[in-house]
Amino acid sequence: MEIVQLSDLHVGSQFREETFQKVIDEINLLKPSTVVITGDLTNEGLIEQYENVKMISQIKVKK
Repeated sequence: MEIVQLSDLHVGSQFREETFQKVIDEINLLKPSTVVITGDLTNEGLIEQYENVKMISQIKVKK
């Protein structure tokens, strides 16, 4: 069993989609059984920040 943890993403004004996509791609290469996301997702809790966080739906886990 392989578990990946992402913590304190703090998506905000410094968010770079291409960098976050690289993280997602690396996680998917690991083919984890579980992905746990802990801590703060955004800096200010603004709608556009949560829109960027939706990229995490691209993370794939083993079924």
